[in-house]
Amino acid sequence: MDNLTILQVIGFKNSGKTTLISNWIKRLHAIGKQVSVIKHHGHANGLQLPNDHTDSMKFFQAGAATSIVADDDMILFHQQKKSPQLEDLIRLVNVEETDLLLIEGFKKGPYPKIVLVKNEEDWETLQHVNEIVCVVSHVPFQLENYPTFHIDDNDELFIWLQHYIGGDLYETI
Repeated sequence: MDNLTILQVIGFKNSGKTTLISNWIKRLHAIGKQVSVIKHHGHANGLQLPNDHTDSMKFFQAGAATSIVADDDMILFHQQKKSPQLEDLIRLVNVEETDLLLIEGFKKGPYPKIVLVKNEEDWETLQHVNEIVCVVSHVPFQLENYPTFHIDDNDELFIWLQHYIGGDLYETI
């Protein structure tokens, strides 16, 4: 895990976190980078599990602590765990094959953070989190202590990301 770059993307609901992460994954995948994502599901309705009629879900519903099903291209993993910590989730990532781990949410996590804000009020609340390395805003916004981008500056944000993770913009594997 020593060579793994970890970045958290935080912000309030509908600030663009998932869109930004999806955009970065597509662009990094196109140049041969492996990206993993951990997302905090902060919605009250809980996660939606797959169909109860699948074998893996039958095992899980019967009380298996972990149920894994795999084919030649994919692994599906279900695990019952009360209050999993961010470090528990990071251990599940295949770090040997991951160049960048993006974490959506987990505001209190100890990793470098990209903060998405819709307005200055969001910044007033979020500026107190630790390890901020970049701010992305929906409104024109400049900060002295952090690189700041508009949410629509996709190319500039990707260039910033490439420099941050230590890669040349045109590098391929």
